[in-house]
This record gives sequence, C-alpha cells and structure tokens, in this order.
Amino acid sequence: MNKIMSNRYFLTMLIGLVFLACAPTQTVKEPTQTTEEMREKAVQEYSIGYEYLKQRKYDEAIIHFEEAIKLDPKYYAAYIALAKTYRTKRDIVTAESFYNQAKKIEPQDTRAYEGIATIYFVDYRNYDKAIAEFIRGLQVDSTDVDLLNGLAASYTKKKEYDKALKYYKKSLEYEPENIEAMFAIANVYMEKNESDKAISYLQELIIKKPKNIEVREKLAETLVDLKRYNEAVEQYKYLIEQKPDNYNYHLQLGLVYQRQKKYTSAEDEFKEAHRLAPNNTLPLFYLCDLNIVRGKYNTAENFVNEALKLEPNSIYAQVLFGDIYERRGYAAKSKWDKNKSKANVPTAKTAINLLKKAKSFYTKAKADPQYSSYAGTEIVRCNNWIGQLQEDVWFYEGKQK
Repeated sequence: MNKIMSNRYFLTMLIGLVFLACAPTQTVKEPTQTTEEMREKAVQEYSIGYEYLKQRKYDEAIIHFEEAIKLDPKYYAAYIALAKTYRTKRDIVTAESFYNQAKKIEPQDTRAYEGIATIYFVDYRNYDKAIAEFIRGLQVDSTDVDLLNGLAASYTKKKEYDKALKYYKKSLEYEPENIEAMFAIANVYMEKNESDKAISYLQELIIKKPKNIEVREKLAETLVDLKRYNEAVEQYKYLIEQKPDNYNYHLQLGLVYQRQKKYTSAEDEFKEAHRLAPNNTLPLFYLCDLNIVRGKYNTAENFVNEALKLEPNSIYAQVLFGDIYERRGYAAKSKWDKNKSKANVPTAKTAINLLKKAKSFYTKAKADPQYSSYAGTEIVRCNNWIGQLQEDVWFYEGKQK
C-alpha cells in the first residue's frame, strides 16, 4: 500500500514538472529609455539652464543642461547648449567634445559642424581644420549662410581672397540682405589693396538698397579708413539728414573734421552730440581730446571733470588726465630745454611735478587691460623725461655751490 502511494506521488510530481515545462514563459518588458514624461522634464531642465545662461551663471546652467541630457540622452539642443557654455568658460576641449557628441546624435543638423569649425577658427586659429569642418557642414546643407560666411572668413585669413569672395557671394544668393556678407566683401577688397573696388561695391549696394542705412554707414567708415575725408563728410551729412537726432553721426562727423584740422567744425559737432545725449560721456571725452590737440588743457580738464560726474569710475578719464598733465609737463620741459640755467630751474621742477602727476593717472589706467599698453608706453616716456630733468636740476643747482 505504501509503495502504491509512493508511486502515485512520484507520478503527480512528474506531471506537474512536465506542465510547467510546457507553459509559455512570461516576458518582462524593459522600460523605454526616454518616456514622454522624462522628455518633458528634460525640456524644463533645458529651459532653466537657458535662463541661467542668459544671466551668465554658467555653472548653474551646466547643471541643468546635464540633467536634461540624463533625462533625454538624445536631447541635441542640450548638447549644443553645453558646448556653448563650456566655450564661454574657455574650456575649449570640453566644448569640442559636446559638439562631437551632438554631431553623432544628429548628423544632419549643422549647428555642431558650425560650432566645431568656430572653435578651430577663433580659438585654435587653425584655418585649415576650420575650412574642413565648414565644408562638412555644407555637405549637410549647402544653403547654410552661417557656414558659407565662416568658410569665406577662413579663406580670408589664409589670404585666399578669390575663394573668400566666391563663398560670400554665394551666401548673398541665399540671403540677399545678409549685412555680414556684404561688409565682408568690401573688407576683402580692402585687404587685397583694391580700395576702389571696395568703394564701388558699397556704392552699388547703396543704389540697390537706398533705404539700407547700415550700408551707407559702412561706406562712410571705409572712406575714413582710406583718408578720403571730403567724401566721408558728405556721407555723414546725408546720414544726419536722415536721422538728425543720432548723436553718433555727429561724433563721427566731428572726428572727420578733427582729422582735417577743422577744429571749430569738429567742436560744433561734438557739442551737438552732447546736446542730443547729455548723459553720455563720449561727447565730453571727444571734446576733451579735441582741446588737448588744440593745447587748451584747462578746457580739456573741465570736460573730463564734467564726464566724471556722469561716470565717476571711468578709467578712460584717467587716461585723458594723464594726457593733459603729460602735455603740460612736456610744454614746461620744452621751456626748460630752451633756457637751461640755474635761474630757470623752477621750470624744470614744474615739468617734473607735472610729469609725475601724469604718471599717477597712467598708473591707474594701466590696471585696465584695454588701456594697459598705451598707459605703459606713456609711463616709460614720462620716466625718461623725468630722469633727464632730474639730472639737469642736479647739475644746475650744484653748479654754483
């Protein structure tokens, strides 16, 4: 009996195992890498990062862009944003890495090609590699104006001017109002020492686009660069007729008059600019510089002091003060050089004191990278004059002891 029961139990277990073996296996579905909900969160993170980027809070921006990529590993715009942010932070290697990742994710989007090419062009100044990358981008989209302009700019740097002109003109075929390409063509002619072609090209543009003020501004600037001042004056007068309240046109016209040594006319234009923009320091600085050139140092100093009321921390004001006192010191030195004598030693000492004061102003300006080179040069000049004067004072004061 026990043997029969044992056999039955064994048979039951065997049937159960066979049944289980024949039953269909249940597959476990793996969750998709990026759900719609995760994509929405990625977009939110990207938007937050972009706001931080606009505020120049780069580290915070990076945190949110990276979070967007964690949520959506194929979020192309987030890779581009990270690349731009790292480039702004001067981490060029990381920026290039993100551009390359973006290119793998979406090889048909030209932004990554342009980004890498710009790094080669601007940061590495490797124009051959920049050209290669711009061309790769154009193989994706041959009508991309930014890529065409970048390629043309690279050829310009290599002084391959005909190729540069070819691609700038092709850019204008796709975007006829592209100011960057228009102005670049004029600049290429200038670099080729074909200034007449540059002027003719801009004049033709004015005929084609009579309402385009920017083209006429470029023509005026180019005429100034070529020292064709009378023609430049006519262009600025026309611009002033069109926009009489544009203070910058009056400043530019005043500068042209100053170069022509028409100081009264220059002063009138600078004063008109000041009337139109009373809270802007630039007209006051221009008036100061004009009066330095004319040797009217007290008037020049008054204009700087007036500008400082508007911009108390102006570094350029320190530069101008330096120029004023250097000129005063040099004038006193010239008087001394014409009459070196014990009786005239006070003139030499006055020159020394004025030049030392000029140095103090230049030293303040030298802290600013924008003015460091100029201020440094003038400090050396002042030191040389001070040294000569001190030797003279020592000699003449001790001469009759």
